[in-house]
Amino acid sequence: MRKIISIIVCLVSVLTLQAQTTEHMRIYTDKDNYLAGEDMWIKVCVTDSLYRESQISKVAYVEISDTHQAYAQGKIALKNGVGWGRIKFPQTMHSGTYQLMAYTRYMRNRSADCFPGKYIAVLNANQATEEDDVELLTDSILRISENLPASSLRSLTDKSVYGNRSKVTLKLSGLPDNMRDLTLSVVRKDCTLPLFPSLGSLQKTNTGSSAHLIAECEGHIVTGKLIGAPADSVDARLSCVGKDIRIFDGQLQPDGTYAFYTSGITNMQDVVLTALPGRGRPGRLEVVSPFAGTLPESLPELCLVYDEEALIERSIGAQLHAILPVDSTQNQSILEQLHNFSPSISYNLDEYVRFNTVREAFIEFVMGVRVSKVEGETIIRILQEDIKRFSSLKALVLIDGVPIENHETVLDYNARLLHYIHQYSGRYTFGGKLYEGIVSLITHKGTLPGLRLDENSQLFAYEFPQNRPVFMTPAYDSEEQLTSRIPDFRHTLYWNPDITLTTDVVSFYTSDMKGTYVVTLQGITDKGEAVKIQGEFVVK
Repeated sequence: MRKIISIIVCLVSVLTLQAQTTEHMRIYTDKDNYLAGEDMWIKVCVTDSLYRESQISKVAYVEISDTHQAYAQGKIALKNGVGWGRIKFPQTMHSGTYQLMAYTRYMRNRSADCFPGKYIAVLNANQATEEDDVELLTDSILRISENLPASSLRSLTDKSVYGNRSKVTLKLSGLPDNMRDLTLSVVRKDCTLPLFPSLGSLQKTNTGSSAHLIAECEGHIVTGKLIGAPADSVDARLSCVGKDIRIFDGQLQPDGTYAFYTSGITNMQDVVLTALPGRGRPGRLEVVSPFAGTLPESLPELCLVYDEEALIERSIGAQLHAILPVDSTQNQSILEQLHNFSPSISYNLDEYVRFNTVREAFIEFVMGVRVSKVEGETIIRILQEDIKRFSSLKALVLIDGVPIENHETVLDYNARLLHYIHQYSGRYTFGGKLYEGIVSLITHKGTLPGLRLDENSQLFAYEFPQNRPVFMTPAYDSEEQLTSRIPDFRHTLYWNPDITLTTDVVSFYTSDMKGTYVVTLQGITDKGEAVKIQGEFVVK
C-alpha cells in the first residue's frame, strides 16, 4: 500500500512539474570515431532551463543511426539527472557517418529536432559494403593537435613520454570552481575527422509522438501490446525472474497497450510477460520498443585521414576484446524481500529431508499451508494468524519471483530444485485479483529450472537501463602482471564520467599500443558554457 501511495504522489507531482519544466540534455562520449565491434562509452546529463539537474526523468535513451536504420541503442539509468553506460557497436556497421541522438521519454513530447546529438565516424576495418560512404586518406604522421585550445593538460601529467604498461598520473588540482559535469577520457590519436556541421541543422524523420508521454519518474516504463485478444480482456503482468519478488501490473492505456511501471530494475534481466485471459480468448503480450526511432534524412560524407599501421593494430584489438579485462555490467544484487517486507515464515530446504515434489514438502514439514479443491480447481491457501483459520482466498504462489496461477503445476514441481520457501502474510492485489498471502518458492539457481510456462506467458531476456557500469582497466603494479602474455590493445586507456572538483589525481596504465594519446576533459560552467580542455602524451 505504501508503494502504491508513493507512486500516485510521484505521478501527481510529475504531472504538475511537466506543465512548467523543460528538460535539456548534454552528451559526452569517450571519442568521436569508432571501429565496428568497439564499445562506445557515453555520459548524459539532463537539466532544466536553469541548468539545474533534472529530478524528473530516471531513464535516458541513446540511438546510433544512419538514414535507413538504428544500428545500436541503449538505455541509461539517471540519478539526479546524470548517468552513463556502454553501447556495443555491431560488426555489421558499414563505414561512414552516423547520427548519435539521446533523449528522455518526456522529451519525446517535443520535436526530435530538440534532441541533443552529434555526428560520429564508424569504420569497418574487416569488410567493405555497398553502403560505405567514406573517403580514406592515409597519413603516417597525424597532425590533429594543431588546433587544440590554449588550455592544455600537458603540464599536468607527471611525464610527457611513457613506455608500454606504464603508470600515468594526471593532476587535476587547480581547476576553475565554476566547472561541473566533468568527464575525462584518454584515447589514442590515429584518425582525424572533418569539422561536421551542426546536427540540429538537419531535419529528421519520426519527429515526436502524437500521444502525450509521461516522464519516467520512478524507473523504466515497459510497454506491451496485446496480440490475439481484445485489450480489455486480460490481466497483464511482468515478472522478473530471480530470488526476489519483482512483479508489475500492466496498466491499460488509451491506445490499447499496457504500461508496466517498473522501479529499481537495471541491466539485463530475464522476465516473464503474462496475459491472463479474462472474458475473452487467450492472447499474448509483445514488448513495444521504447525508442523514438529518429533517423536523419541525410548524413555528411566521411573524409577520414588515418594512420594505416595504427588502424590495423586497433582492429586486432577490437577483435581480441573478449579476452581483455571486462567492465562490471553484471546484474545488481537485490535483497530477497517484497518491497521492504520480510517473510513471516521461511524454510531452508537444505536443512530438511528432501522430498520429490512440493506437494510432499507441504504435507511433511511446511506449516500454515493447505491444499484444497474449490469448484474443481486446486488452490493453495495459507493460515491467517489473526483468526487462526485458513483463508477462503487462494494465495499468490511464485517460483523464482514468477506468479504461477495453476497451483497443480506448483504442487508437482521438483522440490529437490528448491532452496527456500518463504511465506508472506496479509492481502495483496495483483492484476485486479485479491490474494491472501504469498508463498514464494526459491530455487538454488533462481532461473526457473525445470518449469514449463503455460501458453499465456513467455520468457525472454530484456535490457533495462544500465546502472553506471565501471570502466575497468588493468593495473601493471607487479612483475607478474607486467610480463603477462595476455595482449592489451586498449584504444581508450581511461574513461571517467564522474570527475569532481575534489578529484586531485587520477592514474591509469598505458597499453601495448604505442603512439600519441589525447587527454580530454569536458564539462560546463555554472552558466551552461561548454568547456573542453585537451593535452597529449606519447607512448613509445
